[in-house]
Amino acid sequence: MGRLPDVFGVAPGQIASSPGGSGDGAGPSPAPAAAVADGTPRERVRWGRVVLVALSGVVSHVFGRATVGVLVPAMADDLELSDTLIGALGSANMGAYFTGVIIVTFTAGRIEPFTLLRAGIVTSTLGLAVIGTASSPAAIVIGTALAGLGGGGIWLTAPVIASEGVPASRRGAALGTLTATMGAALIGVPIATTALRNAAGDDALWRPVWLAQAALSVVLLLALSLLVRARRTERVAAVGGLGALRQIQGWKRAVAAYVGFAYMASSFANFLGRTLESDHDFSRTAATLAFSVMGAGSIVGALAFGRLSDRIGRPATMATVMVLSAVAGAILAARIPSGAIVVAAVVIFGGASFSFPSLTATFVSDHVSDRTFAAVLGTMTMFYGPASVVGPAASGWLADRTGDFSATYWAIAAIALTSGVCMATMRRRNGAAPQSAPLS
Repeated sequence: MGRLPDVFGVAPGQIASSPGGSGDGAGPSPAPAAAVADGTPRERVRWGRVVLVALSGVVSHVFGRATVGVLVPAMADDLELSDTLIGALGSANMGAYFTGVIIVTFTAGRIEPFTLLRAGIVTSTLGLAVIGTASSPAAIVIGTALAGLGGGGIWLTAPVIASEGVPASRRGAALGTLTATMGAALIGVPIATTALRNAAGDDALWRPVWLAQAALSVVLLLALSLLVRARRTERVAAVGGLGALRQIQGWKRAVAAYVGFAYMASSFANFLGRTLESDHDFSRTAATLAFSVMGAGSIVGALAFGRLSDRIGRPATMATVMVLSAVAGAILAARIPSGAIVVAAVVIFGGASFSFPSLTATFVSDHVSDRTFAAVLGTMTMFYGPASVVGPAASGWLADRTGDFSATYWAIAAIALTSGVCMATMRRRNGAAPQSAPLS
């Protein structure tokens, strides 16, 4: 790695220990915003490295999760899936993700974050390949579960690797690229799906899309292994995720909001294609491409809300995006007879809700050290996990019981609004933006 391009490397000043660190190897943390070890005012952010690491989130959140919503109408027609079973697919994905989170949480103190990241990509890629060759509902469940399992290793490590050496005052913007890259991929998946279907003359085509995503995941894994060099972090004997989490001001509200987000996020996109076709009279192509406009909204929202959080604080920004998500859910639930308003709601949801995971990761990163980060975010995700499993199953059950998706999206809107209230009532820290205060 001696010839590693500078844009992917870590400058020496970026691996200096935080002034708050101790001399017993408690764990290095990112350099402070004001200065680095060599006395220069600020190290530049290596955006090539940030973006390449951020692309791993595409594997976990777009390929392994959001693509289900894009392709499930065709998958349901081909394999005769009920809405309850479609909900079970989402629950299997999130349940396996929860399992991955537990594994990562309890191994984070012994295994390097970069190793966990690559292991997650391998597992998710295997899941994509299984779905792409599936001929039964059981195989689909297994594939979505594997994709979710790998997602735990990806999401709990990508933020801390991407933000390595990034000052706290720019961390929101840097981690916004995690969502921005997901948004770009979410734009591309429906467009590529439509193009493949047009070329094949088959409006029900879905398996080749999964196989193409598996191939792209392999390419990303190779690029990360060859181009990105992650510094070694200090090992800790006991990570103490819950102990570190409880020292964060307002952690109970943050966890409650994250639980609400879990229910909303695991349900909204999972049934979006179905509700657009059945409740809003969208064609198959229009419903598929709606995910592209959602992705476009998420790119703008991720970067805008990331920067906003650097200015007004994470909690206020997190409250804002959840309220906007609630509005989007209410518009779909109300079945407003205007395609333009429905599309606008999808864009709003993409811009707002897709920002919440990276904002949560940034909120945690503001308070903890690199090695502790995965354990603390993992501890939060242990609360998140059950809600993300219940969400799709409950949403599908509501749709089957009521005959449409209005009740499903009213529930989503109410839960999102509750999360917004949790964050809005959190006491704000002093200063324009949160500052880093690593815990060891």
